[in-house]
Amino acid sequence: MTASPICRRDAPTGFSLVELLVVIAIIGALIGLLLPSLQVTRERARLVSCSNGLRQIGLAAHVYRDARRGQFPDADATGNFSYRMAPGMKSPNDKNARPEVYGLEAVLVELAMLPAESGIWICSSQAPEMRDHRNTFAFSVAATLKKRNPPNQSTTLFVWDNYSLYPGLSGFRGPFLGYSIPTAKRVLPHAASFIGPVGYNALYLDGHTRFFDSAQTD
Repeated sequence: MTASPICRRDAPTGFSLVELLVVIAIIGALIGLLLPSLQVTRERARLVSCSNGLRQIGLAAHVYRDARRGQFPDADATGNFSYRMAPGMKSPNDKNARPEVYGLEAVLVELAMLPAESGIWICSSQAPEMRDHRNTFAFSVAATLKKRNPPNQSTTLFVWDNYSLYPGLSGFRGPFLGYSIPTAKRVLPHAASFIGPVGYNALYLDGHTRFFDSAQTD
């Protein structure tokens, strides 16, 4: 008597097309959920890094003040305009431009209080056009800085993420007219694709920093 043949199921041949599409859809949905969170985390890290850079600028300015009996870098020292490119750079497309010697960065670098190539002077959240100036921070040229140990230091803005000015003509003293960025073209440095914080960092004369959100900008 012959034995009946044993029935065998066909061996599995792998995922079907429908199963692969389902897996791809799930992976895409997970990436869509995680990407905004990663963007926000990355931008918050840049915000903190830029704030720390401002604090180092503040510390250097206080060393400057202590060495000069209470005198902060004022408009006379920084060239009487609130935004300058890095020392040594020249304003493009202007035959009269000279290498930059003015600005808060030029003052502190010249005195070896902060190095020029440390990265402190460039906030990585700024647009490439702003970073090309190798300095992304504007600074005060207010009359109060001419006073020794000015009053109200905890409420006096000193340095901030620049978003409203083109750099002044290199190598020349200000003030300059027509160097404001039109409101419609201003880009706040901390935006995170409008998912996270939107605004800019600022340093006060007493050394503390604060974040201004977009509702507080002018």
